[in-house]
Amino acid sequence: MAKSIIPNEIASKDASQIHNLIQVFEYFNKATDEFKLAYHKLEKRAAELDLELDRKNKDLLASLTEVKRLKNYQASILEEVSAGVICTNTEGKVTIFNRAAEQITGIQSSKAVGKNYLDIFGDTLSLEKSPYAVLNANKNIQNDEKEIRNQNNEVVPIKFSISLIKGDRGEILGAVELFEDLTEIRKLQKEIQHTRTMSALGEMAANVTHEIRNPLGAIGGFAALLERDLAPEDPRQRLVKKIIEGVGKLDKIIGNLLFVSREIQPQTRKVPIKWVINDVLEFLLSELQQTEVDIRIQTRFPRYKIEAQLDPQLFQQMLIHLLKNGIQAMPDGGTLSIHLQKTRHNTFRIIIIDSGVGMSGDISEKLFFPFVSTKPKGAGLGLAIVRKIVNLHRGSITLRSYPDKGTRVTLEFPIK
Repeated sequence: MAKSIIPNEIASKDASQIHNLIQVFEYFNKATDEFKLAYHKLEKRAAELDLELDRKNKDLLASLTEVKRLKNYQASILEEVSAGVICTNTEGKVTIFNRAAEQITGIQSSKAVGKNYLDIFGDTLSLEKSPYAVLNANKNIQNDEKEIRNQNNEVVPIKFSISLIKGDRGEILGAVELFEDLTEIRKLQKEIQHTRTMSALGEMAANVTHEIRNPLGAIGGFAALLERDLAPEDPRQRLVKKIIEGVGKLDKIIGNLLFVSREIQPQTRKVPIKWVINDVLEFLLSELQQTEVDIRIQTRFPRYKIEAQLDPQLFQQMLIHLLKNGIQAMPDGGTLSIHLQKTRHNTFRIIIIDSGVGMSGDISEKLFFPFVSTKPKGAGLGLAIVRKIVNLHRGSITLRSYPDKGTRVTLEFPIK
């Protein structure tokens, strides 16, 4: 068998390649170990980051929950406060319109938010009493008063304050208006004024009535004697009758004045309200039949019986005054409606509506005071008597009237 001979150069070259290959494997193994170590460190760091991220997420969730809780808490406060709250941005657009603002203005929040403040209230107030004045002058308004018109076009007196809303760096973000309805306060003020007026009137009536009625009685007596002594065809009979009529009217005015000013104790008993109203309507219908004016009377009564403790005579007197006023407000004819209804608050309402000439709000607010009348020859005591009777029965009366649109009177009384 022949012996293989390998040149030295080839053997040396192979040995070198093997050595290089061994070094490469050693470097690869070392790199692999370093990579494994780095991977384990990275894996550990990733786990640490996962834990940190999870903690951060929990902290963020807790912060968001707290922010949401505070936001809901603030929103709840805004919705529950009795004062109206309106916020605007720097351009005057409404951003917040709370529940009290809805109740006072009659405007829904959904119809106010996003709209310009002047588009909502511009027709009813001046710029000097709006958030625009505060934003332009950079000066707050504190405890001022103004009037707005609600959704029903009724005037609502309000007390208000407007302040700037500022950010952390003092930048102006908008304005906030806080306001409250003064309607009830105004009513109380009017009641106090009315009480003072009636007190002064009572003192005057007590002092003057005696001085007037004595000579008035003498005038009436002498006029009656003169009427008896004059022949029926005597032309002076007409003048004497005028004197007697005048004395009668003046005596009636004095009687009404005494009624309004003196203390009265109503004689109450349980009475069906429908019966009281129908009795008055029968009396008025008999009077209407003697006139040529076409007055249509409409009634709307519940099927069930409503009874209440009241003085029937005084109550009928009150209704006669109100219904006659409604009839007299329709000289060319019209419709007079009387509604009776029971409320959920253990009270009953009587609503009287006429389609007459109506009147302005300035006049209607004063009509319940003595000597205020829309009639050229009226003494102005009719509605003062009505108010007296309403108060004696612990009731309330409101009057809404508009020129050429008629008048609506709402009476409300406790059932017990």
